Amino acid sequence: MYAEIAVNAAVNQSFDYAIPPELETRIQVGQLVQVPFGTAVQHGIILELRDHTKIAETKPITAILDPMPVVNPSQITLARWMSDHSLAPIGLCLWVMLPTGLTNGRDIRVTLIDDQATSKDTVEQKLLDLLRRRGSMTGKQLEIAKVLQGQNWRPAVDALAKEGILDSERILKPPRVKPRTIQTALLAIHPNQIPNVMRHLGRESKQADILEALAVMPVDEPFMYQVAEAADTSEATIKKFESSGLIRIDKPEKKLPATVALTIPRDGIMPELIKLRKSETELHILRVLARQSEPIEVQWVYAQTGAKLADLKKLEEDELIILGEKQTWRDSLADKDFVPNVAPPLTPEQAEAWKVIETHIKGWGWGQAVDNRPPGLFLLHGVTGSGKTEIYLRAIELTIQQGRGAIYLVPEIALTAQTIRRVAARFPGQVAIVHSKLTEGERYDTWRRAREGLIQVVVGARSALFTPLPDVGLVILDEEHDPSYKQSDPMPHYHAREVAEQMMRHNNGTLILGSATPDLETVYRAGRRELRALVLPTRIMGHRVRILEQSERTGVNARYYPARAADAMTIDLPPVEIVDMREELHDGNISIFSYALQNALTDTLKRKEQAILFINRRGESTYVFCRDCGYVAMCPRCDSPLTFHREGESLRCHRCGFQAKPPVVCPECNSRRIKYFGAGTQQVEDAMHEMFPKARTLRWDADTASDPESHELFLQRFVDGKADVLIGTQMVAKGLDLPLVTLVGVVSADMGLNIPDFRSSEHSFQLLTQVAGRAGRGLLGGKVILQTYQPKHYAIQMAAEHDFANFYDTEIGYRRELGYPPFRRLARILFRDESESRARSDAESAANTIRARLAKLSLTATDIIGPAPCFFNRVNKVYRWHIILRGPDPSAVLRGWDIPRNWHVDLDPVDVL
Repeated sequence: MYAEIAVNAAVNQSFDYAIPPELETRIQVGQLVQVPFGTAVQHGIILELRDHTKIAETKPITAILDPMPVVNPSQITLARWMSDHSLAPIGLCLWVMLPTGLTNGRDIRVTLIDDQATSKDTVEQKLLDLLRRRGSMTGKQLEIAKVLQGQNWRPAVDALAKEGILDSERILKPPRVKPRTIQTALLAIHPNQIPNVMRHLGRESKQADILEALAVMPVDEPFMYQVAEAADTSEATIKKFESSGLIRIDKPEKKLPATVALTIPRDGIMPELIKLRKSETELHILRVLARQSEPIEVQWVYAQTGAKLADLKKLEEDELIILGEKQTWRDSLADKDFVPNVAPPLTPEQAEAWKVIETHIKGWGWGQAVDNRPPGLFLLHGVTGSGKTEIYLRAIELTIQQGRGAIYLVPEIALTAQTIRRVAARFPGQVAIVHSKLTEGERYDTWRRAREGLIQVVVGARSALFTPLPDVGLVILDEEHDPSYKQSDPMPHYHAREVAEQMMRHNNGTLILGSATPDLETVYRAGRRELRALVLPTRIMGHRVRILEQSERTGVNARYYPARAADAMTIDLPPVEIVDMREELHDGNISIFSYALQNALTDTLKRKEQAILFINRRGESTYVFCRDCGYVAMCPRCDSPLTFHREGESLRCHRCGFQAKPPVVCPECNSRRIKYFGAGTQQVEDAMHEMFPKARTLRWDADTASDPESHELFLQRFVDGKADVLIGTQMVAKGLDLPLVTLVGVVSADMGLNIPDFRSSEHSFQLLTQVAGRAGRGLLGGKVILQTYQPKHYAIQMAAEHDFANFYDTEIGYRRELGYPPFRRLARILFRDESESRARSDAESAANTIRARLAKLSLTATDIIGPAPCFFNRVNKVYRWHIILRGPDPSAVLRGWDIPRNWHVDLDPVDVL
């Protein structure tokens, strides 16, 4: 037998390996195996089993690394499609589906062969001495060995191996992640037996033995020698014990032996025995375990009793408890409580959209015929606050009822907290979360739970799409237009929307793409009937029950309540006022807040309502320059301006993370006239405090919130009314439901509008429309003030009017005229090198090769743009040049030959910067 195997390497093919006879009965498709690869070893995944191969000589599989498949057949099919669609190696497409840490790279194992060998080289001799003391060692162990620290030991290994003094074997590193095990304790006796064993607990005590002997003797006052014999002690010990007051010694007349008597009732000695033997802790342990019918974690026993492991070990030796181990799941949601809720009634518009999706899901139930049915691809185009989430939740519920799994994707980690709260409240105990900020252990355990069919719903960012639920019947992409759904680096370059569509086509499932500002290419496809568009044009403020609860909680009276609980109150989208900042300067206003925004903030704060100030740039000042010579503080690794951050008084590069102290004098001309220019979230916050010193502000950006927990804390703090003004970047623009926000101020609507990218207008329109949608979602309505230096730009005009249809018609006309997607596809080929001349030379050489292939293949409809330096020409000391291919299928020129490894190919890029 043979196995087709994909290895974890950037090679554009799979390989056939022989299956050794001893593995034939255990081998399965999808398993993780170890295989020889070149002169080394490599991880591999089995794609297919065969009884023949075209390869004359095949190497054997050397080990099965996991008895269970790490990918299922559907994932293998999907990985093959991704590899073909994105021109990425099949191995990289499979490994993107695995949790980080499951495979951990390669290493070497060094073994001493000649035990008598010596060397004149100092490092070689240290290595030989170390191996004699320690035996075989891995490269990782040699790296941390004290005697070799700071010394390059690898040439010594190579030299000694060449002489035959030692053996250097290439091995795979063990996984960084493994199942978490905890120690457990279980009562080994019936709880009713605890009183019977109490007298045997604790340490040895002759005094306790004396009490026990007196308690069981047939007479009340036995002779002392009889007690000494029964307690296996001396009469001297009994005499000393009399001082405790627990016994009494009497000296009878007529020279009879002394007698001993208890001074306490026989049935009252147990508390005294516990004190004397110091067995309180052991008894407490038994009583705690008696309340449990299953093994419990020993850490819980420690917390309840103050015990230590030695106490448990002693009870185990006495066969009173059983110590064991069990695996436990690392679950980031385990300690969170979600209050279950029920589905609200649908509005007529929601009901109409839901009926279409419901009919499809029921008709395409698992195992049923799907012939003559439209593809299960839906665009749910609803304005902000139109109730898209309720449609998602009903689709999940119906999918679960069919025994299938659902994946709910959000573009930002910041959105997962609010989304998981809503999903987990509807489906308690059935939901898991996946995103890049989880620990490796949490991601590994979620992957294992999904693989074993223990969860049904996964919520998360892009990578959650590959969670191995046994049968995925539904995928939801909320905010489907968001560019973060595209993985541009590292390989493979895939878009979650395209991969999800392929998944659902293969699984006979349902894909719902939801957005208030859908991607233009998605809308274009809907117009061509490649997917079905469902529209929710009306914003919902809430149903009667929710409005009453909100009114009572906030002390605010709504102007209208629905007559019945089933009725929903709708509300208009907020009016948007465009402020021309050129006119503000002409009128003498040099503040970053226009007069209109200042007045609106004053009114909002006076009414004790909430506001959002949006600026899509973090930091204090966007660049620092010299007013005398024009010097600008630039990142030495990226050639982009450094941003000043108030925290730590530092200049930072937002592309590579470089930091430096701000200059006091100009390094070019020694002038002290250093100017800080431009605005970021920190400067907006400073301006708020200066203008409104009593206002409570909350700044929410990547500097203040870097993990899901902090995102959740920031959101909850604002929802609880502990801040008046939320200042943030684009993370405050997406999907948040904040009903008490009555004012949104866009401090600068021009950022990103004029960058050299064909999607800049679309991205600006989407961002402005989304952030405007945060206002007026609750009882009080609201408004938006949009500050700009380009008030006549069509993206700004149409965002202010919430006019997606008009924007689409305008933008799609420009795309058609210029030959950009969706009318022609793009492929971007990126070249990176620390030498700009080499990056340019590689790009020019590639351009010549591609022109020759275009001519040879007669691909006259495909043209080449460039080569040219990228807009971000240098990032982290690496220069970047690129070529753009534009045509009906620009990948055609790249197929059928080995693409050089220094060509970074990205089909359908989301930007060309």
